[in-house]
Amino acid sequence: MDRRDARRDLRRGADGAGWVLFGLAVAEALVAGALWQGWWVAAALLHGGACASLLLLRLIDPPPAGWPGAVLRVSAAALPALGPLATTAGLIALALGPPGDAMPAPASVLDADPMEARLAALGAPIPANTIPLPTGLLLEALGDVLRWGTATQKARALDLAAHGGRAGGDVLLQLALLDPDPALRARAEAARPGAARRLIEQADALRPAALGPDPMAARLLARQLDHAAFSGLLEPERATQFRAEAAGLWQAMLEPAPEDAEAQAALGRDLLVLGDLPAARAALEAALARGVATPGVLGWLAECLFQARDFAALESLVARWRPLLEADLAEAGVLTPAWRLWLAEAP
Repeated sequence: MDRRDARRDLRRGADGAGWVLFGLAVAEALVAGALWQGWWVAAALLHGGACASLLLLRLIDPPPAGWPGAVLRVSAAALPALGPLATTAGLIALALGPPGDAMPAPASVLDADPMEARLAALGAPIPANTIPLPTGLLLEALGDVLRWGTATQKARALDLAAHGGRAGGDVLLQLALLDPDPALRARAEAARPGAARRLIEQADALRPAALGPDPMAARLLARQLDHAAFSGLLEPERATQFRAEAAGLWQAMLEPAPEDAEAQAALGRDLLVLGDLPAARAALEAALARGVATPGVLGWLAECLFQARDFAALESLVARWRPLLEADLAEAGVLTPAWRLWLAEAP
C-alpha cells in the first residue's frame, strides 16, 4: 500500500463489509423463521444459498480491512456451522467496535515521500562553513534511491551521482547500468562516457607527480589506475592499459620494499586479470603471508587457483581461512555468493 495513505487503507471497505454482513443476517433470519414454522426444506435451501454466496466475497476488490473486515471474515467462517448465531454475533461485534486499542489508527502518517526528502536534501547547496556530507553516507543515500525509488527518483539520483562528478559516482553508475528499467539504463549509458573521462583525467593529473622521487605519489597513481580499470566504465583496451601500468608501478614499489603487503595484493589482482596466473599466484600468496588476509584477496587467489585448475590448493585455501571468511563474509562484496557456496560445499 502507499506509505502515505496508511490511515485511509486501514478504513477501506468498512461500509461494504457492514452491508454484506447485514444481508447475510437477513438471509439467516429467514432461515430461522422457516425452521420455526417447520419448513425444513425451505430452511435448508436458504441456508445453502447463504453459504454459497460466501464464495462471492473473494470478488470484493479491495477486500474489506480493519475491524469490519475482520468481523466479516470470522462471521463468514462460522456461518455454515452456526447459521443465524454467527450473523447475529457479527452484527453485535460490528456495533460494539474493536475492543480497547485492538485496531488503533496509525499515530502519524508521512506527509512526504522519504525518497523525495532525501533527494531534496542531497540536491540542496551546502552552506558556507558547513562540514560536507561524508562520501560513504552520500553513496549509501543515493544507492538507496537507485534501489528503491521510482523511475523519476532514480533518474534524479543518477544525475546527482554521475553528472555532478561526485566522489564515488562511478560506483552508483554501475548500479544504474544494471537496473531492470531500460530507460534508466539508457540514461546511465549516456552518462558513462563523462564518468570514464573523469577517471582518465584524474589519473592523468597524478601521473606527473608519480615520476618524481615521492613514493606516495606513485602509490596514489597506482590506486587511481586500479580504481579506473576495475570501475567497469572504461573501454576494454583502456582498462587493460591502466591495469598494465598499475602492475608496473606496484612491481617497482616491491623492489625496494618486498614486505609491502598492499603492493603485493594489488599486483596479484592486476596480474590475475591480465592473465599471468603464476605471477599473480605468487604475489597473492605473498600478500597472505604478510597478513593481508581479506575476503577480497582470498577471492582473487581462489579465482587464480581455479583458473590454474589447482583444485587441491583451492580446497586447502577454503579450509585454512574458513573462520575468517565466516566472520567477515559481508566484506566480500560481489564475491559473497561464491564464498557462501564454497563454505557450504567444502569439507
